[in-house]
Amino acid sequence: MHIARGLYYSSYREPRGLVWSIGVIILVLMMATNTNVWPNWEYEFTAYSSSTDLFGSILPFNKSRTKSFLRIGPHNKNILEIIICGMLGDFWADKIPGKQLDSIRFNIEQGINNSAYIHHLALSIYELGYSARPIPKLVEKSGPLNIKRFNYRLTFLTFTNFLWIYDSFYKSVDGVRLKCVPFWIDEYLTPLGLAHWIMQDGSRQHGQGLNIATNSFKYNECEYLAKILTKKYKFKTSVVKTGVPNQWRISIWKESMPLLVQTVQPYFYPEMQYKLARFL
Repeated sequence: MHIARGLYYSSYREPRGLVWSIGVIILVLMMATNTNVWPNWEYEFTAYSSSTDLFGSILPFNKSRTKSFLRIGPHNKNILEIIICGMLGDFWADKIPGKQLDSIRFNIEQGINNSAYIHHLALSIYELGYSARPIPKLVEKSGPLNIKRFNYRLTFLTFTNFLWIYDSFYKSVDGVRLKCVPFWIDEYLTPLGLAHWIMQDGSRQHGQGLNIATNSFKYNECEYLAKILTKKYKFKTSVVKTGVPNQWRISIWKESMPLLVQTVQPYFYPEMQYKLARFL
């Protein structure tokens, strides 16, 4: 109605031509935020990055209240890789009861010594639209002998359509919730996901390669993950004891470290590269 009125009164003519032109530009941009007019917007992160750089200061479509972009199905491909491989590491999920459907919320905590990682991660998750704040929350924990310590916690927004991830990673045994490895994990064990898994749970071994803590998984699950790394990336791997009964970790051999670095380094946060330092 507003545009029709402008046309009727010839608002597009001088001396109001400039105002009319600006209005048309705003109209086109507002339409663009509500339709998939950007090339490959659902699949290419670069398209999202360039569009938010260009229009982010004008339009609010890159704010966290718009829950996700670049979706494959309902969700961003990168976020699925980070979450699913994070569930192999330090992520955990909570089921939030709902009136019609339950929803799932993912969380991660890291100690002060790993604050660089969780701050980077929090900002990345916020920019993708999956958390409400760009910085993690400092939480107080009780340690042995009631000695207080602090962790950083990152909490995601809740989604009903993350239920499939929750159901794949958790099973109930005698009323106890246990984490397990989904059979389809190889699809999401990408270089990006592997980098986050290592940044969370990887550790250098003096004079050797790199270990990934998989203490919460059974031996056959650790063996399955090791075989995926060998088949998919040609890493030499083995499953070794942690020194605690029924706890295991995956060892990536020293001779495979140059190939590992080549695979994951592009996705490593700068402060976390000390885990790869001997092989850079």
